[in-house]
Amino acid sequence: MSRHLILFPCSHMGNLLIALPHLKAMLDAHQQALLVTSDRFRDLVEQSLPGEQRLLFYPDQALASSRPALRRAFSYLGFVRSLRRFAADVTIDIEGEQKSATLSRLSGARQRIGPPRHHGSWFYNDIRKPDHSGHRWLGYASLSQPAAPRPSRYLPLTTDQAGREELLAVAGHLPAGPRVLIHAGATRTYKMWHPEQFATLCQRLRRAGCVPVLVGAGQKDRSQIERLQGFLNAPVYDLCDQLSLAGLVALMQDSQGYAGNDSGPMHLAAACGLPTVALFGPTDDMQWAPLSEKAVTLRRQPCRSDCARNSCALDSYPCLQSITVDQVLEQLGRLGVLPEATPLPIHRALY
Repeated sequence: MSRHLILFPCSHMGNLLIALPHLKAMLDAHQQALLVTSDRFRDLVEQSLPGEQRLLFYPDQALASSRPALRRAFSYLGFVRSLRRFAADVTIDIEGEQKSATLSRLSGARQRIGPPRHHGSWFYNDIRKPDHSGHRWLGYASLSQPAAPRPSRYLPLTTDQAGREELLAVAGHLPAGPRVLIHAGATRTYKMWHPEQFATLCQRLRRAGCVPVLVGAGQKDRSQIERLQGFLNAPVYDLCDQLSLAGLVALMQDSQGYAGNDSGPMHLAAACGLPTVALFGPTDDMQWAPLSEKAVTLRRQPCRSDCARNSCALDSYPCLQSITVDQVLEQLGRLGVLPEATPLPIHRALY
């Protein structure tokens, strides 16, 4: 029986959530298998795969550039030793990042499956072209051995006791009312709706009887929240950097709505079943849309043919920045988030 090493140490939460159904399908199909994911998302993986023991976590946190170089080297070598002890016959890398490609080569497996990449033949001896004609879920499906069955969806998430207790300790003081989570940050500036717009959205939500709550983690999110709060007379409740992933899942499953940029937390909210309005700009909403019937994507207009993600031909990203607060509120209303709103199923809006 072949031993399958499944590699997905990706540092992007959204990619992981989209890929997890395929990762589970491969674990289910191969009794002797080991799944490698980033330790940043350990809580998320364990909540998506309850009881699964065939997991090895890539030490992203121990390899942070702020750590001493010698300690980083020991952490990496220790991880590679654990990887090689598994003695894989086959490696499957459906993301094709530099670190996963390198691990595929270092695994010692006879068959190494992966997507085309620069110097790909050095990393893989079985290169397979992914299907990028539709959603990224389909691209991962075309490389998975086997893929998850359709329809495209996330794995269900479970809330553990630790997450519920953390939520109660951190957010137990929040007032009653429909809670709408707001994520104003993103990994890239070109994905960020203007903080003044988010501030206006928060004001309008409060007037509608909702309780807006800011979520996020890291310096980029904190900077966006500081700018957002600067446009408000009364600050919005801010839980940025106050919750673990388990606590954030508990918060999302205890809230009524979500609005935010194209980001990992957006995919997490949709995976939690939270009615979600996702704001898209130059990234492809057909490829990265949330996989939920309770989610809607918004963009103002298609990008021009001479646009690039980090270089707008019109200089101001009107595809994203021209989305209005009224349009976001309209979609929240259609999703049944706002008081007195009538739910109306809708999956994509192009104004």
